[in-house]
Amino acid sequence: MQKSVRYNEGHALFLSAVARKEGTKRGYLSKKTAENSRWSEKFFALYQNVLFYFENEQSARPAGIYLLEGCTCERTPAPKVSTTGKEALEKQV
Repeated sequence: MQKSVRYNEGHALFLSAVARKEGTKRGYLSKKTAENSRWSEKFFALYQNVLFYFENEQSARPAGIYLLEGCTCERTPAPKVSTTGKEALEKQV
């Protein structure tokens, strides 16, 4: 049975501040945008089962929150960099 979780803006801001200071993992990851399916680098902070992402490391407010309850992670290899230039790399994406 799935439990519902309620967060208000105050909870989110508090937990994101804790995650930025005490989170299990913090750093940059690539995130695929919904609008044009491009990849952009965002600063992420993991705290317990909540993953916050920010526009950059200095951002005070999270740009988004992922609740990771019941999720699994899988490591994928990085795309190969083409020796023929940027055009070939963009065709892979």
